[in-house]
Amino acid sequence: MKKQFLPILMLCLMTALGCATPPKPAQTGTDVEIFDKAMVHFSQKNYVDAIPIFEELRDKFPISPYAITAELRLGDCHYNKDEFIEAAHFYDNFRRLHPSNAQVDYSIYMRGMCAYQQILSCDRDQSFAEEAAEQFQQLFELFPQSPYTGSALMRISEARHQLAAREIFIADFYMRKLNYKGAIERYNRALKRYPNQVQEDELLLKIGEATIRDGDERRGKKILEFLVKKFPDSSSAPQAKKIIENPATALKEIPWVTRNFN
Repeated sequence: MKKQFLPILMLCLMTALGCATPPKPAQTGTDVEIFDKAMVHFSQKNYVDAIPIFEELRDKFPISPYAITAELRLGDCHYNKDEFIEAAHFYDNFRRLHPSNAQVDYSIYMRGMCAYQQILSCDRDQSFAEEAAEQFQQLFELFPQSPYTGSALMRISEARHQLAAREIFIADFYMRKLNYKGAIERYNRALKRYPNQVQEDELLLKIGEATIRDGDERRGKKILEFLVKKFPDSSSAPQAKKIIENPATALKEIPWVTRNFN
């Protein structure tokens, strides 16, 4: 019986081996030749095939300048595949291992972009926005003349706008829960930390309202009077004047939960 099954077993084994994906052959040639092969795939956006060739170049010729560039291109490959965690690893390593390289500014910028691409909506955690702003700020401070600095400055503003929106989102939540002290703290934090990313007049109106609702009418009115004086033409000024004139009536007529400051 065993002899009868042996040919069948051999046939199955040969079929399985035939279906297996053969390993990709190792690249031959100089560091320049291997780099050129990888760059052909890279330029064609064939990142899946480019990655192992860049890795092999890095491993075979670790001290070659092409291997150094390959490390950066590995980051680019993963970034373009939306694999931002892997890409960030390569950009961080490049900066750490080659601090004097002429492309360090690019590695910092792309490291910031890895975080920037993962920023979530203002109702979610904003760790990536903080990380992006930090990386772009480093680029601005270390390489103010870099060709990437202009774009980095715009990204800083966008990331900080998201951080400000998060503070306001939390403050609005506190207002709905009648936690006026918590709301005031968050509104003030947004105003202090991100003055260029918020509408100051709108925040002052919110802070004034929250202060009055919290029981400090005198201070709340002063905040609203400051708003009217500083922003007389603001769309928030008329409402501030109504509250100043008759806080109880004005706040009763416009329950906070119906307000929209988006």
